[in-house]
Amino acid sequence: MLHALRQIAFWGFLLAGTAAQALEAPQSPTVLTVTGDIAVTNAGDSAVFDRAMLQSLDWREVATHTSFTHGPQRFAGPTLASLLAALGVTEGTLRATAINDYTIEIPVAHAARHDVLLAMDLDGKPMTVRDKGPIWVVYPLTEVEAAGKPFDGEMIWQLVRIEVRR
Repeated sequence: MLHALRQIAFWGFLLAGTAAQALEAPQSPTVLTVTGDIAVTNAGDSAVFDRAMLQSLDWREVATHTSFTHGPQRFAGPTLASLLAALGVTEGTLRATAINDYTIEIPVAHAARHDVLLAMDLDGKPMTVRDKGPIWVVYPLTEVEAAGKPFDGEMIWQLVRIEVRR
């Protein structure tokens, strides 16, 4: 039932997001660039975001553990689903790239199904590159692991680019 409610909320948010106006230009340094098959842009064929723009999305906090930290940590940031909704993305695969050009792929369907977070704060403080920031893709592993699905391979940190592929 919870899964069905999440899907309804996700698709409703996506439909509302696609009707939104074009993105404003960032007022601070860019922390994330999204390219590829997106409906909304603000820099040529790309959508670029500063921290404040990402903070204006569906900001959430989750306490979870990861294989990369000791004990539960409090992560906060916009949901991946809200970013995708703002860009009119409803399907496909995300090619996520870190500062060091490490890349992974994340199915768009995971965004709502697993409440994926684009974590920007760790324990109440903005994440730095040293803390795996500025953005760390975080799955709420306490819930996901209970479903028997490991997602460590999709929890890319130091995220700077996403390419949407359909």
